[in-house]
Amino acid sequence: MKTIQVSDEVHRILTNMGSKKQSYNDIIYSLIEKNRVMEEFSEEEAQYYNECIEKLENDDYSDTYKIKLEDLDEKLEELESKGII
Repeated sequence: MKTIQVSDEVHRILTNMGSKKQSYNDIIYSLIEKNRVMEEFSEEEAQYYNECIEKLENDDYSDTYKIKLEDLDEKLEELESKGII
C-alpha cells in the first residue's frame, strides 16, 4: 500500500461517498473504473463521431438543426428525458 495526500475537502467527499465497509482504496478504484468506462467508445461509436466531426469541419450541417439559445434548456431536458443524453 502507498500513502497519498488529499485535501480535507477531498477526504470529506470520499468519506461521504463510500459505505463504512468500503476502504478509501475501494472508493477511489470505483471512481477510476467509472471514468474509464465513460471514456471508452466502441469502434462503431468512434467511427460515427469521427464522421460527424469531419462533416462539421467541412461545413456540412445536413444532420443538424438550428435552435434558439433561449430554447436550449428545454431541448436538453427533452433529450435527457428520452435517454439520448
